[in-house]
Amino acid sequence: MTVPITVEDLTMEHPIYTLRLTAAQRSTLDWLTCKGALYTPRAVDAKVVEEMAEDCGISVSTVYEALNRLTNLLLVHRDGVFYQVNPRFFFAQHPEVAQLALEALQAPDIVPDERAHQPRRASPAAVRRRRVVRSVG
Repeated sequence: MTVPITVEDLTMEHPIYTLRLTAAQRSTLDWLTCKGALYTPRAVDAKVVEEMAEDCGISVSTVYEALNRLTNLLLVHRDGVFYQVNPRFFFAQHPEVAQLALEALQAPDIVPDERAHQPRRASPAAVRRRRVVRSVG
């Protein structure tokens, strides 16, 4: 017997405010999230760190410190130069999206009917357009 998954299973055990993130760490996490690191790992090399520092209004060394702490907290996963935001952080911030994901997993699959397998019918205008040969020049 399997236990159903709940929204709490997708979110964080410890609320984000209990982690006591600094403004720089929060800005770094938000920057990574906005730049797509929630969906796919994002390469963060020296050039990207400089861009992150400029966008967040912090120093380069502070960005490195923030990335290190976020990685230690498991809010961000690091694999070499690639960083990815933990999806649990996103779901904790957006429980309605977590609920939607759970409902999608439990919903029945969509099944095409007989009409869906039939070839598409063309309108009379579309048939006329195909018959007319127009010169290129």
